[in-house]
Amino acid sequence: MTDDSSSRSEPVEPAAGRSAVIAGRTFVALAAVLLPVMVLVSFDYGVTWDELSRHRYGMRVWDFVRGLEPRSAFLETGGHVYPGLFDSLCAALANWIPLNRFVVRHMANATFGWIGIVYCGRLARRLFGPWAGVLGLVLLALSPRYFAHSMNNPKDLPFAAMSVVALYYISTVSARWPYVPPSTAIKIAVSLALALGVRVGALLYLGYFGVLVAVLLVLDRCTNWRRLAGTAMTVAAIAIATLLLGTVFWPWAGGKPLTRPFEALLGAANYPWNGGVLFMGAEYPAQELPWYYAPWWFAISAPPVVLAGAALSPFFTMNRADTLRRAGLWVVAIAPLAATIIMSSTLYDGVRHLLFIYPVLVVLAAGGWTGLLRRLRPPGWRVGAALALAAGMAGMLIFVVRSHPNQVVYFNVFVGGPRDAFRQYELDYWGNCMLQGVRWGAAMARAYGARLTIAGDPEHLVSENLERFPELEFGEGSENRHHFEVKLVRGARHSLRTIVSNPALYRVETPDGAVLCTVRHGPALGELDEDRRRAAAREATLRAARW
Repeated sequence: MTDDSSSRSEPVEPAAGRSAVIAGRTFVALAAVLLPVMVLVSFDYGVTWDELSRHRYGMRVWDFVRGLEPRSAFLETGGHVYPGLFDSLCAALANWIPLNRFVVRHMANATFGWIGIVYCGRLARRLFGPWAGVLGLVLLALSPRYFAHSMNNPKDLPFAAMSVVALYYISTVSARWPYVPPSTAIKIAVSLALALGVRVGALLYLGYFGVLVAVLLVLDRCTNWRRLAGTAMTVAAIAIATLLLGTVFWPWAGGKPLTRPFEALLGAANYPWNGGVLFMGAEYPAQELPWYYAPWWFAISAPPVVLAGAALSPFFTMNRADTLRRAGLWVVAIAPLAATIIMSSTLYDGVRHLLFIYPVLVVLAAGGWTGLLRRLRPPGWRVGAALALAAGMAGMLIFVVRSHPNQVVYFNVFVGGPRDAFRQYELDYWGNCMLQGVRWGAAMARAYGARLTIAGDPEHLVSENLERFPELEFGEGSENRHHFEVKLVRGARHSLRTIVSNPALYRVETPDGAVLCTVRHGPALGELDEDRRRAAAREATLRAARW
């Protein structure tokens, strides 16, 4: 995962040089097209479960940064353990951009997702070559779950993006003295601070950086005490800078920046939530899940082409440096997973809490596929491998397009796709599909020519999505004055079939038929229809009298 100065001194063949130029231009073109596409499609995604609370927290942090709220106001139990960089940025943008506050948040979310995709490609390019960079960018952009999280996940996606940025700059550490020159040290410190400003898991990457430098010192057989002392001071300076800068938008931790981030890290490993989790058709408390919950979720929610490429990566190394890079990436991918298993960490909503692992798997997959294509000698075998790769990416693209905007419910062929995963695993756990149900209600309001009332479950997602539609107003379901009711298909296994089997006016479904949410007839709709029939009858009577 580091510079290898010896490899740069080798002569480059003209054909290889032209290929690298083409790969570089392809990378830039794809990245340039991808940004506006992601920002524009983010408008199609609904408000997710915790967005309103994150927005309110961001507004408070933004007020703190501007000196309008004291640090002591963030000492209450709960959300104070979360950094607020992303949320405060969104709050500031919402004040400046005259659009719906959640639309603004989703635009920012998509931009962070794009940054993660670009740096995933850059990391793959740096470690495995120009075309690996292009492949890494494409694989992550086409990954259905990562793409969907890029639109409206305010917690896990921004951290996943910033963690791959940090990993890229960590990879620029030199294998020779000076291992961390000043320019590199600044980039590493800033990238780690940005990651820490989003989530406390950035401390893991600070640890990776320290271990990497120690390994390089051993491999370089450095015994010069001045160099050892200077390197140790540089690492310490980066650590302190990360903690100080990373807590600027984290009022609680900023009070004691050298200790509180570590307190938060230990607390996050065993978050005190013990709700029900649907897994393999059975219901478990979140703190009592089987040890294989997270590994199995990665196995069924990652596209097969990514899993296959990652599995290939250890077998096509070029030299010792390449072997070390791949081994280092596998450590980065496996260590958090192993830690959650050993510590019996609280997990739910699939593996969204471990989303930051996925870009690393994509980098490994890019290295595995390009290594395979480079090493295969018979042309027929190489063509076959290329076709398998192309088919895998085509399958990802088809799912992303056909399932828009519900790519987050992707399951691979190992469990038969979303339809077969229904009642076995959680599908739309954050309620993204609720926007589509509310939008259908708005279309009906325009058709009726009246302002209609809509209720739903969960109520807060309905009311927050309603902010985009002046044709609708929110109504409490218990008051029985609503025209429509939107129901998210989520809950205990025995209740899911009941929800789906109830009569519905409209259903949000995946292309293979998994129902995500339904819109049902409300009690006031019958009265409205009766009023319309009476009005039509009166109009017909008057017309007949005039005739």
